[in-house]
Amino acid sequence: MKTVLMICPFAKPNVGGVESHLDKLTGSIAGRGQRVVLVTYQPLTSTARGPRYEKNGNIEIYRAAWFGTGWFPKLEPYFPLVFLYLFPGLLIKSFLVCAGRRKEIDVIHAHGFAAAAVAKVLLLFFKRRSVISTHAIYNFKERGLLASIIKWLLKGFDSVLAVGEPSRQELVGIGLESAKVEVHPNWVDTEHFKPMDRAACKKALGFGPDDFVVLYLGRLIEMKGIVVLLEAARLTDRDIKFAFVGEGPLLGRLKEAAGTDDRLRCLGRLGDDEIITAYNAADLFASPVLYEEGFATVYLEALACGTPVLTAKRGCLPYFLSPEVADMLESVDAESVMKSLEQHYDNRSGIEEKRRVCRKYALENFSEKNAEIIIRNY
Repeated sequence: MKTVLMICPFAKPNVGGVESHLDKLTGSIAGRGQRVVLVTYQPLTSTARGPRYEKNGNIEIYRAAWFGTGWFPKLEPYFPLVFLYLFPGLLIKSFLVCAGRRKEIDVIHAHGFAAAAVAKVLLLFFKRRSVISTHAIYNFKERGLLASIIKWLLKGFDSVLAVGEPSRQELVGIGLESAKVEVHPNWVDTEHFKPMDRAACKKALGFGPDDFVVLYLGRLIEMKGIVVLLEAARLTDRDIKFAFVGEGPLLGRLKEAAGTDDRLRCLGRLGDDEIITAYNAADLFASPVLYEEGFATVYLEALACGTPVLTAKRGCLPYFLSPEVADMLESVDAESVMKSLEQHYDNRSGIEEKRRVCRKYALENFSEKNAEIIIRNY
């Protein structure tokens, strides 16, 4: 039985795209009869907590306690500060786990650059096959010093898995060996995320059966387009309902806005089954991002539930979303988002056919077979 030491600062019960990806990946590895030992932090962006040590079949999780809950969103724009914040505790915990279980571990798989630095230190003491996954786009052309550091950091890894084609291109562009850099397409559990009775789902969230519902689900931060969505809601004269799901720094602002506009509903953090209900209650999933988005799981989950998408033509999105299932805006501002929302609202007659197209697209492109690309690199 092969054992993979997985290192990532973010994992459940924290909520986010990386956390969701990690959950699916560890499940796929365990389902193939291999063992995963995951080293992570207790949630850094929420007050949720998990056991310090958790074992579930072939998956074991070590969660290190760390200071500064809620700091990460504030530090995120500043790479050096993020690195200095994430690196030390993850290194200590990973080293202790690796030292104690060195005879078992066959592969070290790091997620993100802080984890890659941890893995680079471990590899000085424990010679193992090494894999690094990226989960973002970093615009290295505009950040020469960072590009040089990342090239040095990743050069010694046996395999580099890029979050999408733009990420692969920028990694090869800074000098990494092309043959070592491969895209790892994301996927979704299409048996779990699937179409349900829409009227029942709308009712479960407090909406009427004929309400046109726009859903946002994710971290409540400005770069995800939350403020733009709020402004678009203010501008439109259509009776469009907005549901916001998630936690983050803008939660207070959302609640304040919802208090003065009954079209807005702030649902906070939902459980897994409730999230599926939310996707199915929605007529449109909207995330008009203001940055170069990676291979974000929320889009896949929405499509698997048969819900079309409104987003921006940024980052990896044009590479895995098709115009038949997604409206990708060239530029994101309140007026362009409002016009897209109103076009969908005014063309409600074709929504059922659109839902079938979305579900079919998810089944064809985002099945668990995508996990094999990662696992074969072990």
